[in-house]
Amino acid sequence: MNLLLASHRIGRIFGIEIHIAYSLYIIMGLFILQSAGSGMYGTLSMLLLPVCVLAHELGHSLASKKFGVRVNRIVLHMLGGAAEIGSLIPGPRAEIIISIMGPLVSLAIAGISYYMMLIIGNHPAIVLFYYLMYMNTFLAIFNLLPVFPMDGGRIALAIVMLFKGPEKAIKLVKPLSIAGVVLLCAYGVIQMLSGNQSGMMMILIALLIYFQGNQELQARMYAARYSSMNDSWRSPNSSYTQDATFKTNTSKAKKAKSAKNANNESILGSWLRQRREAKEKKEQASRTELDERVDEVLKKVKEEGIANLSPGEKALLQSASKKYKSKRK
Repeated sequence: MNLLLASHRIGRIFGIEIHIAYSLYIIMGLFILQSAGSGMYGTLSMLLLPVCVLAHELGHSLASKKFGVRVNRIVLHMLGGAAEIGSLIPGPRAEIIISIMGPLVSLAIAGISYYMMLIIGNHPAIVLFYYLMYMNTFLAIFNLLPVFPMDGGRIALAIVMLFKGPEKAIKLVKPLSIAGVVLLCAYGVIQMLSGNQSGMMMILIALLIYFQGNQELQARMYAARYSSMNDSWRSPNSSYTQDATFKTNTSKAKKAKSAKNANNESILGSWLRQRREAKEKKEQASRTELDERVDEVLKKVKEEGIANLSPGEKALLQSASKKYKSKRK
């Protein structure tokens, strides 16, 4: 996987670093050789394929930035592209919007290409716009398949999450994704048996989808169970959020009452209150530190997999799990 994504930086667009994987040069060379018989415009369309993928990923990235999500970089590789984010998406509604923006950009390019075909008529350049329309339509539809971590899978996960919460959503989406990957592999095998070498590419894409999706779903499951990340995944109507709001309102009421009676407090009462506040601040700092350490471990799970956790990191997750569960009771 690391070999596939090994890349170099080519520039920056909208403040986002753009990287090209070395593997992309290999596959683009093969594409150009295959399209040599389709003339100059056919070859040019192959060269524009990474640009179409980049536009797709920019759709996701710019939507992410609107929601305050940090986008580290976009990597274009031999099997497509990936936008690497550096912070959490603030809830399922935001994830739905971010996920749909990539396919919408691809469909917009396809629509513009179709319109250009109508304008230029029988000009040889119609081949270029035909390929652009075909590639971007395929890119949009393929990414909307309900297979995680593709756009359709993310949308499906977010929709279920709104009603069932993160843990149940992951349990429902995971088998659906596995079934989708199996179907894609089967389609690739059928293509190869019929003499179409692009079937091997489909199998590679399906395997990449499986490994990436499985790794991220595992990280999300850990986050849902052990981390304060769970807060941002709850819907506004959930009992957890309502309970948090109730506690906030109760806290405000207590502070107001405390301020009203401040002048009547005795010296002993003031001292006890200061001790209590200092203790609460210390506990809050301890919880914040624990949350940060757990989030770092969860990030490692997402990037490297659960198997690469050290015994100490696994023990940290177990300890945090007990504390979070006891706090919710």
